Amino acid sequence: MLRVVAIASLLCGCRISLEDNTNVEFASDGGTGGRACSVSTTSPQCLSATTHSDLAFIEQNIFAISCNFSGCHDSAGDAGKLDLRAGMSHDHLVGVASRIDGTRTLVVPNDVAASYLLLMLRDVAPAMASPPGNPPPGSIGFMPQAAPILCCQKLDAIERWINAGAPNH
Repeated sequence: MLRVVAIASLLCGCRISLEDNTNVEFASDGGTGGRACSVSTTSPQCLSATTHSDLAFIEQNIFAISCNFSGCHDSAGDAGKLDLRAGMSHDHLVGVASRIDGTRTLVVPNDVAASYLLLMLRDVAPAMASPPGNPPPGSIGFMPQAAPILCCQKLDAIERWINAGAPNH
């Protein structure tokens, strides 16, 4: 019986990838295990994210809703020092060193594991990053800070955009 409970609890922290039908998620443990998202079956933005890999969708349906408010990421001079507004995010993400960890690049085209943005969003576990890293400092924490964790479909859309070379469109 104990074995059944242990297996069931492991499965609760997992989801099936929308892309390849294999379990790819990591347990949600506050920083070292990885992705803390869940698949939404009700949010229109999450449901529509399954068909997108374009920056325009990401800017409008992810960054504008979860990142560009209250002085967080709405200009390069904001508290987060990262402009994620429409038309600005590409130049502030792709090939840009993180201000939190200067040894990391925010978005590395075609390399999700090396993209620090995805570690910050709890999509890539610090131990699974390329190279393996650490969670963000406690004073900063994972993103988004003042909003719910992104649904898995939105994280998948960001992954597809990066895997497509992180184009500026």
